[in-house]
Amino acid sequence: MNAFISIINIMAPLLLITVGALISEYAGRLAMFMECVISLGGFLCYCFTIATKNAFLGVLISTLISTGLTVGIERISTRLKANMFLSSLSMNMIFAALTTLLSSVIFGTRGVLYSEGFSFPQTSTRTVTSIICFAVSALLIAFLKLTGPGLKLRITGSDPDVLESRGVSPDRYRCISWILAAACGSLAGGFYTLRLSSYVPGMSGGRGWTALAAVFLGRKHPAFVVVAVTVFAAADFASSNIQNIPGLSSLPSSILLALPYIVSIILIIAVPQKKDILQK
Repeated sequence: MNAFISIINIMAPLLLITVGALISEYAGRLAMFMECVISLGGFLCYCFTIATKNAFLGVLISTLISTGLTVGIERISTRLKANMFLSSLSMNMIFAALTTLLSSVIFGTRGVLYSEGFSFPQTSTRTVTSIICFAVSALLIAFLKLTGPGLKLRITGSDPDVLESRGVSPDRYRCISWILAAACGSLAGGFYTLRLSSYVPGMSGGRGWTALAAVFLGRKHPAFVVVAVTVFAAADFASSNIQNIPGLSSLPSSILLALPYIVSIILIIAVPQKKDILQK
């Protein structure tokens, strides 16, 4: 039972990140920046929670700022007609550099940030953040599948000419997809920071890339994506607890830490993909 609860807690923020990535892929503009927007959101959450002495405000402000920065870069790139794939990738470097710079300037260190005023009960924090992650993920999937704007966003990636023929701008929905993706990533980053009661550089731990893998392994179908995220969460749990199993305690720690990524690679190779996904 404890293992099940642990996997659910690991799964919750990863699912939120994956849903954000899924939305961007539906719009035909995959959010390659998910990895570092998580860390940026986590760092800003720490800063503003300390400043306001309120975790809710810390998460809210950090999500708004991270999302605003993403939209600003997206708008500039669109107006300059830049390659949006490269622009999305470059955001990882921009966000990582910005996080390091701000940490150095504000706190005088590039390392772990911890304060007595930033401490939360682990069990209740995990429970509350997991509930929020699942609720937001469900609402976003409902938005995609049950609303008119959600339908238009999905059409943006599959057949943007249909929207243009009706006087609807596909760029508008591509921008919206990045707004939602950035919001999901930064919100999850804030939750990771609250769970740790500290900010740890590189706290995203490859979860942004894992989310992108889950989108394709799930064939862009919400139900299959949930299954993929569950598998990755179980692998993450196993990597932290497999040494407790008799006979496996001698496994090198490097292999255990790499287990989620090993599982990702094996699944990407083993699971056949649709041709339309591979060609995008």
